[in-house]
Amino acid sequence: MADIRMHRGYDEEEAGFIRYNLVRYNKSKVAYTEEEKMSFVLKDEQGDILGGLVGHTDWECFFVDLLWVGDSLRGMGKGQELLETAEAYAREQQCRLMRLETFSFQAPDFYQKLGFKVLGQLEDFPKGFTHYYMYKEL
Repeated sequence: MADIRMHRGYDEEEAGFIRYNLVRYNKSKVAYTEEEKMSFVLKDEQGDILGGLVGHTDWECFFVDLLWVGDSLRGMGKGQELLETAEAYAREQQCRLMRLETFSFQAPDFYQKLGFKVLGQLEDFPKGFTHYYMYKEL
């Protein structure tokens, strides 16, 4: 039996090895679909980024990893436009769900207005706030 050696820190190669083997195991249990990363970006005429949505598809689900709209565009419907564009893309990819996480200081009400439901939440995480896990059936 091998000695277990634990060390503190992060090694890119070790993390990649662990990820590779976990994904390999998961693929043996669940029908495999190719993960695809996607971003939808709002830019001005000069090419400056004013907002965007970053996500990925996997297991018939579109995961919204990041959604940000700059202050100059807030309240103009651009966040909704980004989500609707991502949803249309997800439907094209035959995704059955969209999933995201948000905090109480961000936009849980915004997402609920667009059809997302709260799957779960962690109170006082981070301290003083609530962490929401949300999904939407497509």
